[in-house]
Amino acid sequence: ANVNEGDPHRACDLAGRATALAEAAGDTTTAVMALTMQARLQRVLGHPGAGTTLDRALSLPRTAPLPANATPQHLTARHALFDDHPDEARTALLPLLVEAERTGDTEATVDVLRSLAEAELRAGRCARALHHAHRAQALTDGTALSPAPACYTSALVEGTAGRTDLALVHARRGVDTARQEDNKVFLSRNLFALGHLLLATGRPKEALEALEEVRALEDLQQVHDPSVLRWHPELAETLVALGRLDQAQDLLDDTRRTAAGLGRDTVLPPLERTQALLDAARGDYGTAARRLAGAADRLRHLPLERGRTLLALSHTERRGRRRASARAAAQSALDLFTAHQAHPWAETAAHTLSRLEAVPAGKDTRPRLTSAEQRCAELAAAGVSNRDIATTLTVSVKTVEATLTRVYRKLGLHSRFQLAHAVAPAQE
Repeated sequence: ANVNEGDPHRACDLAGRATALAEAAGDTTTAVMALTMQARLQRVLGHPGAGTTLDRALSLPRTAPLPANATPQHLTARHALFDDHPDEARTALLPLLVEAERTGDTEATVDVLRSLAEAELRAGRCARALHHAHRAQALTDGTALSPAPACYTSALVEGTAGRTDLALVHARRGVDTARQEDNKVFLSRNLFALGHLLLATGRPKEALEALEEVRALEDLQQVHDPSVLRWHPELAETLVALGRLDQAQDLLDDTRRTAAGLGRDTVLPPLERTQALLDAARGDYGTAARRLAGAADRLRHLPLERGRTLLALSHTERRGRRRASARAAAQSALDLFTAHQAHPWAETAAHTLSRLEAVPAGKDTRPRLTSAEQRCAELAAAGVSNRDIATTLTVSVKTVEATLTRVYRKLGLHSRFQLAHAVAPAQE
């Protein structure tokens, strides 16, 4: 009813009937499974009793083991993710992974790994997220499991922590598979991942097609809670990029009202980020900058979302002709993305910063390196390793890495190959 028919109301009613039948028969194990499914659907539908139903599932004793991904503990972790508590989710998921692996349940292992990947990504631990996503994808591809769930997770994680081109491959594969299997739930999710990636890579027209289909599917499936799948700010940002400002405003207003009615405050900062982009599109750069600074402050516990907001702040300040503030925001975003190994976003932030640090036409465009930066750059351009540079200059390897990072930023470069053509090597 939920996955193939896209009818969570009917699915929720069926789960309620299953609960009653199981409890009447004294089968608490089945009752726990049914209550967990009912709570899952109630959350999707925005039902206020979802938490109470989940608590009932957690409180009932079980006379037989359950698959780790069908337990109320797994759903508790999913809800923690929806509420932006990734560390709480991770704590709940780790013992479930041990249990799934112990019993040899591949499907449960994949589901728990996917949830762990999302939790680690949300917390900014990109390397761990990639590890879990790669394991989930490998297990899926080695079995008869549907690829759609693992592809969704791989697309999200690769697009933030790995390679955007590979992320797009995963998202498109997930969309195609979900269509073939008539899996409406993961069709929405893979289309969301695809739309997000297309927007992030500067293809808003293509992103709009994917995200509008997500909106249609979510409406069809009567998904009411905006914290479950965060497509709303992505679609609104796409509409802003295409100049459809009134449509973007209507979507933002509707989503804010829904979030307020359900008490889902966690969805508000990304909506504020998009509202700021809308303000800037209307020429109100001051209001936009204030919104973005406030949203970034509320996202300190989610470093990648904070970095994305700071990057938007940089673009807004540049449009408002406040280059110093724009550079500071871009630098902060780059530092966050680099520290958390969010490589595609770090490249975007580095490109933004290099454009801001470019000297206007008509002025001396030669970059000014300090003597230490110049010497380090010359050795690197000559092909000397970081370790040997550190030995030559009697500094640590970390100091060499930090110095070269500054050199790359000043010169607007991204690799040693470019450096070799930009800096004359040291003459021995």
